[in-house]
Amino acid sequence: MIYTLVLLASAALQETVAPVDPEVMRGQIVPTITAEELQAHVDYLAGPETRGRATLTPGFDLAAEYVEKHLEQWGLDPAGEDGSYRMPVGLRCVVPSADAVAEVVRGKSEIERLKLGVDFVPVPGGSAERVQGEPIFVGFAIDGRKERWQDLDKVKGKVVFAFTREPFADNPKDKKFAGLEATEHSAIGRKAREVANAGGIALVIVPDPGMFGDEVGPVPNLVPQPLYPGAPLRALRRIASLPDIPIMSLSRKAAGEIFEEDLDDYYASILKRKRPKQLKAPRGVEVVLRPSVEEGVIPSYNLGAWVRGSDGDGETVVIGAHLDHVGFNHWTDQGKMRVHPGADDNASGSAALLEIAQALSGTRPREDILLLWFTGEENGLLGSRAYCDKPLVPHEQTLIMLNMDQIALTDPKSMNLGGLWNAPDLEKFSKRVGKSIKQKLKMDFDGGRELFTRSDHYSFFQKGVPVIFFFEGDIESNPVYHKPGDVPDGILADKVMWVARQVLATAWAFAGEGLRP
Repeated sequence: MIYTLVLLASAALQETVAPVDPEVMRGQIVPTITAEELQAHVDYLAGPETRGRATLTPGFDLAAEYVEKHLEQWGLDPAGEDGSYRMPVGLRCVVPSADAVAEVVRGKSEIERLKLGVDFVPVPGGSAERVQGEPIFVGFAIDGRKERWQDLDKVKGKVVFAFTREPFADNPKDKKFAGLEATEHSAIGRKAREVANAGGIALVIVPDPGMFGDEVGPVPNLVPQPLYPGAPLRALRRIASLPDIPIMSLSRKAAGEIFEEDLDDYYASILKRKRPKQLKAPRGVEVVLRPSVEEGVIPSYNLGAWVRGSDGDGETVVIGAHLDHVGFNHWTDQGKMRVHPGADDNASGSAALLEIAQALSGTRPREDILLLWFTGEENGLLGSRAYCDKPLVPHEQTLIMLNMDQIALTDPKSMNLGGLWNAPDLEKFSKRVGKSIKQKLKMDFDGGRELFTRSDHYSFFQKGVPVIFFFEGDIESNPVYHKPGDVPDGILADKVMWVARQVLATAWAFAGEGLRP
């Protein structure tokens, strides 16, 4: 009797833990991806704390920590070394050179050398010549006849200090400039040209208290600055289009000590007066500047997590999205100090990959699934290029790479699946997958050709790996592409949800069910 009861209990236990049919599993995990959770992820990844997630910035690190926290919570296996989700990547960058210098000379004998990266950083693109001269703080370095704002009287032969942005930049009612809309007067290049035209010998940019209230250092995101593959260091000068004078950024603290003034009070007094006001340094004070830069390699990282398969043959499905965006976008935006949040590009894809990770946690597919969040996509696919040069899985064992980049805007009723123009079997496969999950979006297989080389799947495609590029559609109809208006409130969370579900179902069809086109 006892033996019979043991057998019955054993049979019941086996029935309880019997593996779920893979096709049934697909039906269970796909609906767990929700618009509400996606929106919450995008809200953080493209929120004010991350400041646009530019590669090699604290904002990118905060976004990475957010991803890591969730991966650890869900129990996904790290793909990096020593139990880390971080996979090191060395990036070729513009960096300050060893002879970059900022010094304060007081009288004939006292020389104070400021600390690189703490007190000052060079602004790449200007002259690297050494200059020495009397400092003068001019407010915003604006020569605005139309706005009746003249900061640059009597600056000939002097080192000109100026705040970032323009007067009243946080006042929506301002009529003198453009309120919250930054004009050309906010651009570092415009300030530098006005200084050069007025006879100033150098420009020093100081973070203004209106935007950088808690900032203790120089303007962020200037250096190190990743270089595009193959681009020489001199290309940045051409892109920046700066005049041939030295340009640096100093912290408010360091600049305040030079002028022996509280620069927060000085800034407030300009706004209260509603007219320019200059500051002179104490008698006998001069500054020495040399904003020299060079090429160097700075460490960054991709993030990676495994969902391990059961058959152990090494075949793998890769799902990816780039985590970075452009931050302040200094070069394209001309240093106007506007944060580009990157909610669509590509907090949407990164959030979708997080939801896919959560859906896959605790599952046991047949094949391995590798989830990758890339760095440096905006600088020339740097993170995915680095991975593909030294892959964790040989390319011939990578069954497919599924990439999500900008999946939250344009047509709310369709998504683009790029790269299948010469892969009819994979197109039919995608249609069957979509039908199985009752896909609500129309799948466009024709568009996206002009963008195919511009996201991380292309690094895999060049190595012979089959790819699908999941994209929102016509980029020309996206008014906030690489603009400050790419904010979380603007995304179509339902569209992101259905793209993510399609990606998950496709990956599971390959890795969980063993299906092939």
